[in-house]
Amino acid sequence: MARTATPTARRRPVDGLFEDIAARHPRSLNGIREARAAAPERYSDLADTFLDWAIRAWGRDALPRMVDAFIRFTTGVNMAQARYERAGHYENKTFQDCLNSLYNEKESMDDYLLGVYLTNFLWAHHAEICFRYIDHFLNRIPDAKALVEIAPGHGGWGALALKHLPAAELLGYDISPSSIRLATELMTGAGFNDRARYELKDALDLDAVPAESADAVVCNFLVEHLERPEKLFAVIRHLLKPGGQAFLTGALTAAQIDHIYEFRSESELVKMAEDAGLRVTDAFSGAPRRTLPNARFLPRSMLLVMQRRRNEIY
Repeated sequence: MARTATPTARRRPVDGLFEDIAARHPRSLNGIREARAAAPERYSDLADTFLDWAIRAWGRDALPRMVDAFIRFTTGVNMAQARYERAGHYENKTFQDCLNSLYNEKESMDDYLLGVYLTNFLWAHHAEICFRYIDHFLNRIPDAKALVEIAPGHGGWGALALKHLPAAELLGYDISPSSIRLATELMTGAGFNDRARYELKDALDLDAVPAESADAVVCNFLVEHLERPEKLFAVIRHLLKPGGQAFLTGALTAAQIDHIYEFRSESELVKMAEDAGLRVTDAFSGAPRRTLPNARFLPRSMLLVMQRRRNEIY
């Protein structure tokens, strides 16, 4: 009787990524192992999803470059946080400074976005935010059809939304040409390009977009990049239909070269949302597992799930 060949188990992309980091950047391995430890199987599914999309969009040969970009980005963040500890304030004060030095520079911006893309699951507190994005936001709006993403960056958050919201179509706005291009390429790799399109536009100019046009709005890690972040909350309210839902993340006392507005307490974000006419229905603040010794500041990433109020109360 002929022997039946045993199927070869598919090698998971996340395993290959971890092996590459172990071989070329071993000092970073402990930190990313923390991200997987809390929920290994679910974590691997999330990471494989992001990596499969990236491979289809940019090719398997792009992964080492993305790893290097992630290491550069993380190292830059750590150095900026150390300077922040010494100075007591962020380095840049105006959006124009960041626009000239980063956002309009294709090579620098591509590197930045590819590095940030991997933080979605390689940083433990960002992986937790991804899970909460799915559980506490996307799974609660299964029938959403008109989805607006403000500052999509690499496009990963929007792709996750379309994966979980089969009836939705996404319209994204970003000020960076690199973002528009990479997000479009990622959506094509993910197979959602027929349900997503992007326009080059400043987020704070979206009050000119028709009001009450979105069932849901997504805006991740933009608010700390703005000189007047309260205007962003007003834009979100303008876009949402009454009762519509929004998901927003922001950084608190977390220095980066392009962070401008220094949020020091979680209540600041909540108050801005409430002042704009949004009701906060869920919130979470996460931090890295390890910080600088004797640090004054705890770098945090906070999420808000918000609803446009129907009246003065709710």
